[in-house]
Amino acid sequence: MDTASARRLGSRRVLVVEDDADALANICDILELDDFAVDAASTAREALDRPAQRWTSYEALILDRRLPDADFDSLMLQLRALAPDAELIIVTGMADIRGAIDALRGGATDYILKPLDPDALRASLARALDRRALRLAKRRSEDAFRTLVESAEAVIIITRLDRSIVYFSSFAERLTGYRVEEVVGQNFRDRLIHEQDRTLTDEAMHRLGVGESVRGLECRLRSRDGSSRCLVWNARRLDDYEGEGAILAVGHDITDLKQAQQRALQAERLAAIGQMVTGLAHESRNALQRGQSCLEMLALKVADRPEALDLIRRTQQAQDHLHHLFEDVRSYAAPIRLESGRFDLTTVWREAWSYLEPTVREQSATLNEWIEAPETRCWLDPFRLVQVFRNIFENALSAGTAPVAIQIQCVSTRLDGIDALQVSIRDNGPGLTTEQADRIFEPFFTTKARGTGLGMAICRRIVEAHGGRIAVGPPGVPGAEILLTLPREPS
Repeated sequence: MDTASARRLGSRRVLVVEDDADALANICDILELDDFAVDAASTAREALDRPAQRWTSYEALILDRRLPDADFDSLMLQLRALAPDAELIIVTGMADIRGAIDALRGGATDYILKPLDPDALRASLARALDRRALRLAKRRSEDAFRTLVESAEAVIIITRLDRSIVYFSSFAERLTGYRVEEVVGQNFRDRLIHEQDRTLTDEAMHRLGVGESVRGLECRLRSRDGSSRCLVWNARRLDDYEGEGAILAVGHDITDLKQAQQRALQAERLAAIGQMVTGLAHESRNALQRGQSCLEMLALKVADRPEALDLIRRTQQAQDHLHHLFEDVRSYAAPIRLESGRFDLTTVWREAWSYLEPTVREQSATLNEWIEAPETRCWLDPFRLVQVFRNIFENALSAGTAPVAIQIQCVSTRLDGIDALQVSIRDNGPGLTTEQADRIFEPFFTTKARGTGLGMAICRRIVEAHGGRIAVGPPGVPGAEILLTLPREPS
């Protein structure tokens, strides 16, 4: 008998390793009658000396407890590594309880004593193959579930009833910036939920704990960098997840949708404001000019009265301020039309800085430049970007601590896959609060006693009209930082 080859091709394949020729022939005959394809070997070397791809085809390994050329324990480890999905049945002529226990601990499915009873062998093999089929079916189910979950564009989190995280999907990693190992075992509420939404989460967890489902719960997820994303959550209780009760929560990110809705609402309001302000600014300009003329004539008549002249001067300043307010609102509501070309960005911000010379001199302010980009020319509208830099510089001069020191750094970067320049502008002031950082680009939001709160909102519109982005720098560093990212080429 050629023991190294398959005796008959059946629907399932088994490897038999037995050094007793009669016992080997007996086992092979029994298995072939049951339509198994049998590979036979009489030594460990003979068993191991076969192609690697053959090992993946074995459903079961039947192994003699004592072989002349191998240590049983090390051979079991080798076979387990070569055929991890195969069931392992041990046959032996020794009624050794300790050996049976060690074999079962090592991964054997069953332990059968010689002389072999054909029915006992068949029953043992049937149990082993049923077990293998269930294990593989479970693995396929888990793989299918994992594939479905990992491909879903949703945050999927599974927690225990005590809120400790046991599963964190890859999309959740990408959205929050946390790695799986950083959050598994952590309290879901404390680690990931925005502080202002934790009461909502507590109420939802209570409902889930008593078996209710939660649908359409809107609350914010806190990312690793401190930012937050708005999600709509559906959740339900799982009675058995890996042997224990759990909570499955699926969150859909609606941050962009909410921002788009807010922008649309803001656009409607601004359109109405723009129509009203256009007419108002026109009429007010005429009225302010008449008032200015009257004040100038009045100044001539009271030229010898210093107190009256001072009141006239203060009235003129108030009128100038009112005129600027009208112009701010009108320019924000008006459409932005760029007249772009290729210009050096450093020239643009230096021009903006030169316009602030009186304030710079008064505050002994300095502008420190770090230019780390090999090329600082890009496609831009210099007039519009001077507006942007001038506004940012004015805010920095206002917020900085005397003597004011402003740092500006320019580096090469990528924006949506294309070459870009990033400019960082940082002052030496107290920095921004969380609310200020979140709302700095909102129209009409201001911390100043005077002003419309439209300066940074206008900056944002100009930068985005260039195809760029403007943002607040990360928290936890001194001063306030504004980041401008501009594409090198027309967008």
